[in-house]
This record gives sequence, C-alpha cells and structure tokens, in this order.
Amino acid sequence: MILEAGILKAVAAGGGLVSSVALIAGMAGGGQYAKAQADPDKLASIACTYTEQTPERTRQPARVKPQGLGLTSEQATNARTIVDTADDLGLPKRAAVIGVATALQESYLKNDVVGDHGQAFGIFQQHPQHGWGSHAQVSDPKYAARKFFSRLVKVKDWENKPLTVAAQTVQRSTFPDAYAKHEDRAEKIVSALGGKPQAPSVSRDPVELSAKDAKIVRTSLEAAISLGFPRSAVIADVAAGLQSGLLPSAEKTDDLAKLAEQIIDAAAKRLCAELSKKIDKVLDPKTLEAIGKSGRGAVAVQAALKMIGLPYSWGGGGPGGPSLGIGRGARTKGFDCSGLAEYAWAKAGVKVGGHTSTQWSAGARVARSQLKPGDLIFFATNPRSPSTIHHVVINIDGKRYVHAPYTGSTVKVGRWTAKQEAEYAGAVRPG
Repeated sequence: MILEAGILKAVAAGGGLVSSVALIAGMAGGGQYAKAQADPDKLASIACTYTEQTPERTRQPARVKPQGLGLTSEQATNARTIVDTADDLGLPKRAAVIGVATALQESYLKNDVVGDHGQAFGIFQQHPQHGWGSHAQVSDPKYAARKFFSRLVKVKDWENKPLTVAAQTVQRSTFPDAYAKHEDRAEKIVSALGGKPQAPSVSRDPVELSAKDAKIVRTSLEAAISLGFPRSAVIADVAAGLQSGLLPSAEKTDDLAKLAEQIIDAAAKRLCAELSKKIDKVLDPKTLEAIGKSGRGAVAVQAALKMIGLPYSWGGGGPGGPSLGIGRGARTKGFDCSGLAEYAWAKAGVKVGGHTSTQWSAGARVARSQLKPGDLIFFATNPRSPSTIHHVVINIDGKRYVHAPYTGSTVKVGRWTAKQEAEYAGAVRPG
C-alpha cells in the first residue's frame, strides 16, 4: 500500500523516476515496474480503468430487469453495464444503442458465450489474439464495453453512420448486416435503462496544474499503475501529497480527497488517450487479423510494436529488452535497429544474433511479394553486397514496418520510400 505520499513524494523529490524506482524496488520490486513500463498496451488498458466512475448510488440497481423486454437477469445486468460505461465515457445515447445492439448480435448479452472455434469471448466476442485484451479482460463486461467504445469513437462520423456500418467497422464480423435487426430493441433497452439522450459536452480538466506538477502526477500515476496499486490507493497518495504541499499549483479545497480524485481522473484520461492512440494507430483490427495468422512472426512484430516510443540507443537492446548502448548511446536506454530485431524474435523463441550480419543469415530468404509480419527486411548502401547492410526493420504488412531508425529518434512505424526502394537488399524469415 502507498503510505504518506510514498511514490508522489519520491517523484517530486527526484523530478523524475530515479528516486521513485529506488523506492519501488524496496516496496514491490523494480522488476515488476520495469515489465509493466515496457508494455504500453497494458498500461493503456489499466489507465483507462483509473478514470472516474459514476457513483453507484446514482444508478438503478445493477440487476434490474426491464419490463416487457424479455431479458434475463444476466442479460439486463450486462445491458446495464454497457449503458453505464457509455455514460461514464461521456458518450451520447447513440453509442449505448450501438453497443447494446452489437452485444445482442454477438452474444445475446450473455457473457459465457465462446465463439469462433474457441477464440472469441465475452459479451462482444472479442479476440485476445487480435489485440482486444487478455482472455480475463475481454470476459469482464465492463472492460469489454470500454474497449468496444474506445474503438467505436475512432470511426469517422460514427454517430451519423447506420448502426450496422458503425458496429461492423469495429467488429469486422463475417455477418456485417446482422446488427441492424437489433436496433429497435436496443433503443428500447437503452431508454428503459436511462441512457443519456444528449451529446457529450466538451470536458475540461477540473484542476489546473503547472507543467511541473502535472509531470509529477503523470509519473507517479504510471509508477502506481505499473505496480498494480488500486485507484483508491493512488487517490489517497495524492491527497497526502496535497496535504504536505507537494503540488503547490493545485488550488486547495476543504475536501482534499475529492481534489485528489479529480487530479487523478484528469491525468488518467490523458494517459489512457495517449497510450491507446499510440498502440491503436498501428494495431487496427485489419492489421491485427493479418498479424495473428503469422505464427512466430506475429509474436515478434507484436513485441516490437509494444516498444513504440522507446528511444533509439546506438548499440542498445537485446534479448532481454531495452538497455544502455555504447558510444553515443552509452547514456540512453533503448534499442538500435538490430537490438530491436533481436529482442522481437527472442520473444518468439528464435535467436537471430545482435548484429545485422548475423541476422542476415538467421533464416530463409523471402521474396518481397511473399513478406509476412515479423520478417526482417534489410537495407544496404549497395543492395548487391551484404557487407554494406546498414539497417534492419521488422515487417508489419508489406507497406509498413517497425524499427529503431537513428540517434535522437524513437522506435516507430515507418513506410517504404524511394530511398528504401533503392536500398532494399532482401528479407529473411528467422527460424
């Protein structure tokens, strides 16, 4: 448990994670912290659950059975979860209707349904291997609803699209027109459960913090999430910090617990949005579907994608993850191009070596027209001479790749350019 603003105090004192990591190592294990920090998808999922929840006392009991709609207690409870989640996220009634109609089609609002030959679970029949979350997560109706809405709102003009089009864009079902038949019933269910009819208002941070204080809160929140501290403990930690004057730019109120809750809610919403955007801009459903069919290559490319945002470090990275490099990378913990490739394929159980020269010989040559996710693509100053190879990237879909490009940059997704076309030396499928 966090006591007396432990993490907040450490971060405020150190101006960063140096002090807090020392504290964390003694409290709960630095290894646990580092493991979670290396997985932005996991951080995003947890951060999204730290946002403020509407108090249960303001709602009808969860196990309500809408009269005349023919729902069992379980179905009504799951419908209530979808409606409440849309409300929590500030979404209009239309979102709740789309969510309920989708769940009616996918699972008939029953959480124990297992579909797609044992690969799809929960009320939305989400696939863990396609980036929706773990089996346990997608089997949690609240998590599943949040994940569904997080993708729905990224569909351009989703509010004005036909329900079946909006739902299909998210779900990518083999029966794309099936959602429409549930729309009328979903409208009645949402109305019976009190879904919001109005469009969401533009939300603003309830507390204005200085850039320095906002950074302290953000860093403390990431540390707490990485260690698995519950939201209530983080709020208590911030409240203790407010009492001690650790966030001087926060305008104090009589209810420090409420003020701390508002601060954490705002920080968690920003963290949720930033991390989700970073992952989802690459891990869209169509790309994930293709990656998921690529065996060990899928493991490799997904491992690399989760390193997006980590700094480039000359000579850095290896089978164990990011590390301090050498030369100009000696003070930077991260990856260079071959270090990232070695790490990604180590996650898939394949040793490719830590240099492009060994990686060039780490598997079978692959024609460019036959590229699959995870294949290593090499570029050289003279494409006919392997000794001039200067860069390796990890293929995503033949058009995009993930790589660590150069000093001053970060692990990112790149696209083929005229320069890459001219310097393309070949591709290898490790194994």
